[in-house]
Amino acid sequence: MSALDDARRRAAEFLQRSTGNDRPEWRVTYTEYGVHDEANAIAPVCTDPDHLASEDPTAFECCPEPIIDVGPELAEYLVALLNADREAGEQP
Repeated sequence: MSALDDARRRAAEFLQRSTGNDRPEWRVTYTEYGVHDEANAIAPVCTDPDHLASEDPTAFECCPEPIIDVGPELAEYLVALLNADREAGEQP
């Protein structure tokens, strides 16, 4: 097993425990909306029906972990990579 395969497997196990999905869809978000000019974090898409992320992109307590502050320079790039991996159907 390659290092990438091992990392995917371990991440999938963690994500399954924390989100209920081993390959959740990801989004850019704010750890504190209004404090940052640009989205500064990434997180799995929130599945709470009362959280309309299109209206308020902040990460709240209803959002699944992990919420990772990566800075605005990396947020969109990392979300694109994670979602591309998910859509490719890579198995953990």
